[in-house]
Amino acid sequence: MKKLIQCTALALCAGATYVQAAETESWHYNIGAMYEIENVEGQADDKDGLYEPSVYFNASYGDWTIAMTMYQEGSADYSNFTRGTYFNRPELDIRYQIIDNDDWSLGFTGGMRNYGYHFKNDDGSNNGTANTQRYKFQPDWNVNINQDWSFSGWLAYYRFDNDLDQTGYSDSRVETETGFTWKINETVSLRTNYYLERGFNTDSDKNNGEFSTQEIRAYLPIALGNTTLTPYTRLGLDRWTNWDWSDDIDREDHDYNRLGMLYAYDFQNGLSMTLEYAYEWENHDEGGNDRFHYAGVGVNYAF
Repeated sequence: MKKLIQCTALALCAGATYVQAAETESWHYNIGAMYEIENVEGQADDKDGLYEPSVYFNASYGDWTIAMTMYQEGSADYSNFTRGTYFNRPELDIRYQIIDNDDWSLGFTGGMRNYGYHFKNDDGSNNGTANTQRYKFQPDWNVNINQDWSFSGWLAYYRFDNDLDQTGYSDSRVETETGFTWKINETVSLRTNYYLERGFNTDSDKNNGEFSTQEIRAYLPIALGNTTLTPYTRLGLDRWTNWDWSDDIDREDHDYNRLGMLYAYDFQNGLSMTLEYAYEWENHDEGGNDRFHYAGVGVNYAF
């Protein structure tokens, strides 16, 4: 599940604090938590779903930012409201602001995240663990074309190591979201981005966990005092997966789209929060079609 929209909103709420940190060369901090949940319609028998709580702490000094996040592992069984899993997915990122002026900015982030798994048998007994490390290398940029138009985005390369056969991940992945923002007036902006996530293997003898997702993502932030409403959509261009490589080496194609709404509120005392809901419909070449309900809530305190 993706945190990009909520994280962007929380960052905007704390943006003044970050700018002040850069100007005064003093320490400034953000601490917060997020809770995301995703359900698939029609899973009444096993009531399986996904939810991912996380807590984070960021510290900024001048051009440097260090970010630490702890995620809880994967899926849940709503039939008995238990998980049997742990906060075993820590992530550490360090970002450096290389350039930042009125015309353009450039930053670079490096980091590492651990993906921990606790496997279970059908009877609920333990069936081993796995830990896969993901290393991230990510530049980000913003170019102010004029007062109304800007071009911004980020591009990440991930490298995965250890227990890939157990977790099903490919050894490499690229992810990017980039596009143009049009400031229509002081209240409304339109941001249109191209999104790509591609998992692949550098070893030609492997094809486990390979996939591709391409989307057009459009956002319409509406600033109303302390409140920002952001209706958005994700229009699927292309998606395929071969997660079942051990049984079927052929990839499966998917057709999908999403509509969502993000609500962000700044309390003007360092505290900010977000609420988000989205509905996604997916059609698959194999099996039945799915309808997803996504919801998320986030809270941030800047000091």
